[in-house]
Amino acid sequence: MSTPVHAAKPGDTVSYARNLMLRHKISRIIIADDGRALGIITKKDIGFRLRKNDPDWRHRKIDNALLSQVMSTNLMNLSPDSSIRDALLLLVSHNISGAPVIDQGMVLGILTKTDILRSHLVEKLDIPVQEIMSEPVQITPDHSSVHVVDLIKKGAEAVIVVDEGGTAGIITESDLAFYEDLPENAGSGTAAGMMRQTIPSLPETARTREAVAVMLQAACQSVIISGKNGIKGIITRDDIIREVAQ
Repeated sequence: MSTPVHAAKPGDTVSYARNLMLRHKISRIIIADDGRALGIITKKDIGFRLRKNDPDWRHRKIDNALLSQVMSTNLMNLSPDSSIRDALLLLVSHNISGAPVIDQGMVLGILTKTDILRSHLVEKLDIPVQEIMSEPVQITPDHSSVHVVDLIKKGAEAVIVVDEGGTAGIITESDLAFYEDLPENAGSGTAAGMMRQTIPSLPETARTREAVAVMLQAACQSVIISGKNGIKGIITRDDIIREVAQ
């Protein structure tokens, strides 16, 4: 597990939680009071609010909302003596990317899928990436931010943006969570305004251990697999986790 746990209080704002995520490069914030977990807010919770056609949200007034108003109180947690296998099954079965480690109501740490990438179980996995990679979801730069949110809500772990010149960028949950949808921004409201142009990639001959190394080094959740004629597929952190959990 990771320690210390970066936590916020119920009276803190969404903006405060977002800044904690950015500063510490993390995906979730535990909402706690006197060391006891009350709820959680994730990048996904924040990013998916872009789907709402609420003028207040589009002006980022959600940043001023109290965490007590938006946090999820349905906390899936682990105990200190839970095995890595138990943790894998919990994360995969509930489709979550992390769970706090709690003992007698007190938060001791947090275990995430990125932590599991560093575990001995994943170290043992060494198969061709082609065996578990999937076909990437591709869109054009002109697709709307609403369309991007819908794709990720439906299960796309990353969306590849392709223009006439080829691959232009990538959009993940992190890009949604920290996206500023402001009229003065170039490409505001479209995939072009949300995407990152830096895309980690590996050749189609790569193996899973290489993909894991890239994910850990670049602090990313997906790697593009390239061939002679362009993109062959995409391998994600969840692909690795699911393979190990089988």
